Order: sequence, then C-alpha cells, then structure tokens
Amino acid sequence: MTFFSRICFLLGLCCGIGGCAIDVSSSSYIYQTSAPSPLDTTELLQAVNKDEAAVSITTVELTNAQGLTLTGVAVSYPKPVVNIVFYAGNGMTISKASGILHEFGKIPANILWIDYQGMGASAAAPRVLVDNLKADALQVFDYGKEVFPKNIPTIVHGLSMGSLFATYVANKREVDGVVLDSAISSVSDVAQNLVPQWTKVFTNLKISPELAIIDNSEYLARYRGPLLMLVGDRDQMTPISFSRELFRQSASTNKSIYVVLGGKHGKLMRNEAAVIRYQTFIETL
Repeated sequence: MTFFSRICFLLGLCCGIGGCAIDVSSSSYIYQTSAPSPLDTTELLQAVNKDEAAVSITTVELTNAQGLTLTGVAVSYPKPVVNIVFYAGNGMTISKASGILHEFGKIPANILWIDYQGMGASAAAPRVLVDNLKADALQVFDYGKEVFPKNIPTIVHGLSMGSLFATYVANKREVDGVVLDSAISSVSDVAQNLVPQWTKVFTNLKISPELAIIDNSEYLARYRGPLLMLVGDRDQMTPISFSRELFRQSASTNKSIYVVLGGKHGKLMRNEAAVIRYQTFIETL
C-alpha cells in the first residue's frame, strides 16, 4: 500500500469515528517491499526499439554500509552532453518506470539509477531510516562520478521524494547542477496536501522527528550552483506552489523554473518542451 493509499484509508476511519491523529513515520511514508524483485528494463527497451535508438545498458550492484545490495542500471546514449545521477520518487522503481531513462537519453545523456533500498531490485533493511537512504544517495553519486566520463558535467536529478536526496547530495558533494522534478518542499507539506480540505478540521497529522527535519528549502538555501526546476500545472501531489516557494528560497544565481502545461506528477520528462528546456539548462553549465 502506498503512502497516499494509507492516508485515504485512515481518513475513511477518521470520518467514521469523528476525528483522529495520523502518525507519519519513515516506515509508513517510505514505500518498502519485503524482498527484492528481478530487475526488468522492458519498458526502456521498448522505447529504444520504437525510436530505433542506440543505447548501452549495464546492470549495477553496490553494497552499502549496511551490507545491503543496491541494484540499478547505468545507461549510456551516443554523444552524451551530461551525466545524470537520478533519484526517483517514492515507490518508483526501474522495473515499473524504466522508460523515463529514454527521455533522458533524448538530451542525450548518461544516466545512473539505483533502486532505493527496500524498493524494486534492491534489498531491504529490517527498518527503513532516512539517514541510511541519505548515505546510499551519496554512495550512488560517488559511484557515478567514478564511472562517468570526466569531460562533461555531472548533475543530480531528483523526482518528487528524490528531490530531497538530490539537494542533500548537492550540499555534500561537488555537483555541476541540480534538476528538481515535481519537487517536495517537506514531508509535512506533502502529507498535509494529501488531506482533503473538508477533513482537516478533525485530522491531526503527527510527523516523526526524523521526517520533520527534512526541509528542501534549507538545502536549497545553502546550494548556490545551477538549478532547474520542472513542475506540471496538473500536479496535485506536489503542486506548483511547492516549487515556486522553493525557487524563491534558492540561493542559486543560475536558476530557472519551467511549468509544463498539462504536466502531471512524475510524468514531466515525457513532454518534448521539458526535454528542450533541459537541454538549454545543460548548455549553461
């Protein structure tokens, strides 16, 4: 069950009893599976074959500090202009959404995407902790910097929940640019946004301390490098207001925000205009 589904289920119970408190912890917010599933890049291969494109796909396995095996892919397109380390959304896995890699390939780019621990092809810990996900995010970036070509820029791209890890990495490592796609301002804001207005009177969300301290605006206030923000005007989960407020608080001088008309949450890179704006951003690095 996704976090959104849990919220809806609990709200139904709240309506029945006239009010309640909903605890939002790492284990309830961050999607997890009990066992890894085989890596499947069928969606990517179908997109590549449809466009008769050339691509190199390499399976990557990393052992993290907890001893867990994190699994993903490194994808290379001909004549790349940028290396992208991709941090996906909550519950978004390579096997379910590898087609997005082909959209990055249109830039063209080299892309590294490793499933988060407890998601997709990566092993799960007994308990998921944000600090461990942060450590994994740094390890993934360091691996990308090691294997990617050094003669083109290396950036981080965070989608939804992944935007929190992208900006965290940008605060800890030297990155050439940051792209935030359907960005989250904070877990608290996302949770509050999922609660319908008519239920807020009798619903009290209790965000765990570990999640409450994660604030994208703080990361962006410290990051001064190039920044591109993409957001869809039909995104109901992380609406335009989230991105505009983050953009306002960003300390970057080379920054831009692009609203994708008709764009929905997590689907922005399917839009040709978004890819073109991405290409323009890369030219400024």
